[in-house]
Amino acid sequence: MSTANILTIQQRLPVQAMTHPGFRAEGIRGDYALKDPYIMADHYRMSQPVFGPHPHAGFSAVTYMFDDAETGFSNRDSRGDSSEIRAGDAHWTVAGAGVVHDEVPVINGKVAHGLQLFINLAAKDKHLPPASLHIAQADMPRVMQPTGAQVKVAFGGYDDGAQKTAPVQPLPTDVTLLDVTLGADESFKYPVPIGMNGFMMVIRGEVMVAGEAVTESQAVAFGRNGGALEIASSSGAQFALFLGAPLNEPIVQHGPFAMINQADIQRAIADYHMHTPLCHHAVGEP
Repeated sequence: MSTANILTIQQRLPVQAMTHPGFRAEGIRGDYALKDPYIMADHYRMSQPVFGPHPHAGFSAVTYMFDDAETGFSNRDSRGDSSEIRAGDAHWTVAGAGVVHDEVPVINGKVAHGLQLFINLAAKDKHLPPASLHIAQADMPRVMQPTGAQVKVAFGGYDDGAQKTAPVQPLPTDVTLLDVTLGADESFKYPVPIGMNGFMMVIRGEVMVAGEAVTESQAVAFGRNGGALEIASSSGAQFALFLGAPLNEPIVQHGPFAMINQADIQRAIADYHMHTPLCHHAVGEP
């Protein structure tokens, strides 16, 4: 890889700390254009029910559970889906026109450790019926790079020029999540295509990116210019790398709703309060 093509940090993204009894998180915020199609990404730890049933519309609410989670999530939604998101799994609630769901730790008091992501849907898909996708960790490819990096392909695909894996499962939005672990004095190298948005968050430890240190709970964006991403650690680290093809569409977000204009937001809110089409039956009912 030519040093002329080394990917550098375009911007450090603001990270917002959130705490409630039984819950703490660091949430990546900042300019949507740098994350498009990711609306937000939260690194969380939850040990008891916190939020209760809540609506979503216009995007996918995605949960990825890290391998070290002490317990998984019990996921339920108003479509009737009831599934367990175990340690290492990923679950997509594709809200579309609207759905109500909740997720609570399977074992109260044990820590569910993972990522909660809001991933935008293209305008043409925002009013489709809701759906759910589940990806078990047993189906997620794992790659060992020659530099020592251990890469888990949580969803999407992987192609570093030497090794290629197909997308884990067809997704409603073109995104990839790589869960990368580095030992002491190991590095990760990956070619990010031109036009692809990329950003990362350090889950534990410290890494160096193009001569800049990025420490635990910090997040940085790389922009869309493409190039060879090189991330190294002297003492060992874990980070999440988010890649996505930008939708380049307008977005208006109001709490749990994300549409392309204010009129659609108001319709989604009205549909929720009228319990159609957002809520076919209350979450948890048979």
